[in-house]
Amino acid sequence: MAELPDPATPSPEGLRRARDAVAAAWAFGQTLIFGVLPALLALAAVVAVVREAARAPIEVGSLSVPPALAEKGLTPEVAALRLMDAIEATARAVRAETLQRPAAELEGAQPDVTIPGAGISLRSLSGMVRTLLGWPERRLSGEILADGEQLQLRLRLAGHGVIADVAGPASAGADALLRAAAPELWRVVAPRLYAWYLANAEAPQEAVRDRLIALRRRAPDAETEATLTYLIARSLVRSGRAEEALDMLDPLVVARPDYPAAHYGRAMALQAQGRIEPALEAQGRGLALDPESPWAHLASAALLRELGWLDAALAAARRAQDLDDDDRAGLVEEAYVLRAMARLSEAADPARRAVALDARYGPAHAALGQVALRQHEEMAALAAFEVALAASPQLAEAHAGRAEALAVLGRHEEAAAALATATALGAADSLLSAPRRLLAAPAP
Repeated sequence: MAELPDPATPSPEGLRRARDAVAAAWAFGQTLIFGVLPALLALAAVVAVVREAARAPIEVGSLSVPPALAEKGLTPEVAALRLMDAIEATARAVRAETLQRPAAELEGAQPDVTIPGAGISLRSLSGMVRTLLGWPERRLSGEILADGEQLQLRLRLAGHGVIADVAGPASAGADALLRAAAPELWRVVAPRLYAWYLANAEAPQEAVRDRLIALRRRAPDAETEATLTYLIARSLVRSGRAEEALDMLDPLVVARPDYPAAHYGRAMALQAQGRIEPALEAQGRGLALDPESPWAHLASAALLRELGWLDAALAAARRAQDLDDDDRAGLVEEAYVLRAMARLSEAADPARRAVALDARYGPAHAALGQVALRQHEEMAALAAFEVALAASPQLAEAHAGRAEALAVLGRHEEAAAALATATALGAADSLLSAPRRLLAAPAP
C-alpha cells in the first residue's frame, strides 16, 4: 500500500508559493519605502511650506538707530527684538482680559509677527515661495532718529507706508517710543484687536469714543464694524447717554442677532434707564449665545448686582472665575457683590486674592478701598484708592471711591474734583451716589 504524505510537511509547490509571496511583499515594501514614502514626505513638506507662506506673517526687520544708541547696546537687531516684544505685549494685554469681552470676539483677528530666521528653515522657505509666487511682502521696518533732546520713531509696513510716527524726550529712552508705536501695527492689520485695545485704554470716555468712531469709518468688514458699534455704545452708556447707545444697538441686534455683545450692550443701556425686565431679557439672550464665556457671566454679575439681585450676582461672578484661570476681574466683582451684601469681612478676601495675582491690578486695590469705606476705615480706603490710581490713573471706580473717602474726611474741594473725574470717566451711578450725597449735604 502506498505511503500517504504527511499533511504537516509543506509540498514543494506550497514552498514555492510562500517564497514568491515573501518576495512580492519585500518588493512592495521596497517600493513603498524608496518610492512612495519619499514622494509623500516631499508632498507633506511642500504643503507645509505653502501653508506657512499663505499665513502671510509680518516680518520685523532691523531698525536703524543713531550711533549713540547703538554704542549703548541698542543695536538695530536689539531694537527689532524690543519692538517685537512691545507688539506682542499689546496683543497679550488685550487677549488676556477674557473677562472683558466675548470669548470668540478675537478669533482669527491676530496675524503672526516674526523676525526672519537665518539659514534654511520653514519660515525662510515660505518667504522664497511668496517671492516666487509674487505674493505681497509684509515687512515692518523703520528708524529711530535723534534730534537734540528728542527721539523720534517711524515705522513702515510694506504696502501701507508709514503706520506710526511718535516722538518723545531722549531722557525717557527708546523703549517708550517702541511701546507707543507698537499698537499702531494692530490698527492696520488687526483692527478688531486694536478696537478692544482702545476701548480698554485708561482715558476719558469722550476721547475713547472719538478714536473708536474714527476707526469705524475705515472698518474693513462687518465683524469689525459690529465690534466698534458695540464698543462705542458701551462708552455712551458709561457716559450716561443710554438712549443714544440704544439707538446704535437696536439696529445692530436686528442686523446681527447672533452677536452676543449686541445683547449685552442693550442690557447695560436698558439697565441704565431703569428698565429692569427688558435688561434681564437682553442679558439672557446674550448669555444663551455665549454660555461658556467668562465675560458673559461677569457681565451678568455686574448687571444683577446693580439691580440688587445679589445671590444670582454672586453665583455669576464665581461662575466667571470657574471659566477663566486669570480670574482677577471675577474676584473683584465677587468682592463688590459681597460688599453690597454687607458681608464685609468676606468681601476683602477675593480683593486680596486679586492683588496677590497681580499687585499692579488697579481694580483689585479699588475693591479693597470700597470694602474699607464700608468698614468706616477712610484713611485705609484712601490709601488703597491712591495705589489703584498709581497703577490705573483713569480707573473710574477708584476716583469715585477716593471722592467718597475725601468727602467723609472733610476735604470737600479735593472730593469734588475727584467726583468730577469719576463722572467724566463713566463710573457707575451706584459708586457715584455716596460722594454726591455727601458733597450735597450742608456743612456742619
